Amino acid sequence: MAADFFTTTGRRFHGRCPGPVALVLSVMLLVVGVVGAVAAPAQDLPDSTSSFWGHTPTTADTLGTFEGSLWGPVPARDDSVSARYTNYSRPAWETAVMVPYWVVGIPFRIVYLGIDQTVIGMDKLGLFGAAAAHPGLRIPTDTYLMPVVSIGDLEGFTLGLQARHYDFLGPGNMLFLQASRSTRKADELSGGSLFHMGRDWTIQVGGGTEEKNLTRYFGLGPNSDFDNLSYYHRRVTWGGFELDKVVGRKVGLKLRTYSSKVEALEPVYEIDQSLGRVHGDDIPFGYPGQSTGWTWRLALYRDNADQRGRPRSGGFQSLGVSLFNASDGSDLQFLTYHANLEKFFSLWHTDRTLAVRGFFNRISNVGNADIPFTRLVTFQRPDELRGYHSLRFYGMGSLGFSTEYRWPVWVVRGRNDMGVDAYLFSDIGQVFEKTAEISFDNIKVTGGAGLRLIKSNRGFAARFEIGLSDEQTIFRLKFSQTFQYDPKGMLYGKNPTKVY
Repeated sequence: MAADFFTTTGRRFHGRCPGPVALVLSVMLLVVGVVGAVAAPAQDLPDSTSSFWGHTPTTADTLGTFEGSLWGPVPARDDSVSARYTNYSRPAWETAVMVPYWVVGIPFRIVYLGIDQTVIGMDKLGLFGAAAAHPGLRIPTDTYLMPVVSIGDLEGFTLGLQARHYDFLGPGNMLFLQASRSTRKADELSGGSLFHMGRDWTIQVGGGTEEKNLTRYFGLGPNSDFDNLSYYHRRVTWGGFELDKVVGRKVGLKLRTYSSKVEALEPVYEIDQSLGRVHGDDIPFGYPGQSTGWTWRLALYRDNADQRGRPRSGGFQSLGVSLFNASDGSDLQFLTYHANLEKFFSLWHTDRTLAVRGFFNRISNVGNADIPFTRLVTFQRPDELRGYHSLRFYGMGSLGFSTEYRWPVWVVRGRNDMGVDAYLFSDIGQVFEKTAEISFDNIKVTGGAGLRLIKSNRGFAARFEIGLSDEQTIFRLKFSQTFQYDPKGMLYGKNPTKVY
């Protein structure tokens, strides 16, 4: 019987394994069987009822407990050692209760299906770091298209399209174009390109136009009143280039120059709450009007964070100074100083991190003209208080301090794979006209919570957060972060007048 078993086993594996492997497996099983047969006590295995596995049960054995199994005694079947399974039909009352449950759950299942298919589609496009060489839908010109979806406090819900052309006029270069439209009548058309010039030099060229028909204005200074909400039409156009030079380990130098025009116009929408009507006795300088000029900016930065997705150590520091010189016939000229310090601390549990950030901005007027309010320092990405609207406060300077406590809530496979992190944050800060206005009474405190989507290459993909303050609750969905703000601003067509 044993021989028949091994012969059958050898034939069974023969179709799946090479001949030598089947032979080895047969020999191993034969050895195990012989050892088991030899090790079994002879008195427990009568010849008339012996088998390779132990005792061969008789008719009498099936009615009671028998001995001789290699795994011990086998008890007789009774209610204490046997389970009986019965399929009961669903009662009518339970069916009646389940009907409204399924009806009420239909919208939730539709939403779930939509989100599920959206994530699957975005994953196929390579948004989350797929194995494809470049994310997006490839079109015949070797260009990759990606949708633009965001939620902003100024723009509302935004939809648009991005186009990226890799290895543009050379390996490692890129051409970028973007167009978007939002529910709050905000439009943007921008683009840029990046070129590598040797090992340590890159140049970025970019430009664009941005319009926000419903830009909010509350007043000047740290104590502007939320009840004085008004609207104006803000339009910005820009174009320029940036030289980037690696000067040391994790240290770089940036020289940026660009032309910009900022216009503050009467709104087409919400006319009853226009800036001119609400602030008729206290209209800020430069409204309505425009400011045109050139900006030169020099900055030194150091980036020694271990990654952009889930940094556990290191940080980012930058110092910059810029000079604005008007080209519209006015005598406007001013300097802007900027400092940004970030640090990441690994906490007591795996991948739990404390992120700390501080920033400072200050304008020094060196010309003979007043500075229009559209050129003043304000809170906007990345220097923002996330519980308030962007452009909520205006002043000659600003300072702020941010903290984030981050922890992972879901990963696909391992700690360095694609996943979602949760975080709690707090932002405090204020704007000021003079340094004497810096005080605890003028400090604004905000807080909130959010989720960070991490790509499979340990990079940052997107964030969704809820900011809370004494004025309002702000919802944001963005593909950029306040910490480790992407330095390739000109390439991606970002408005340079937002970054000091």
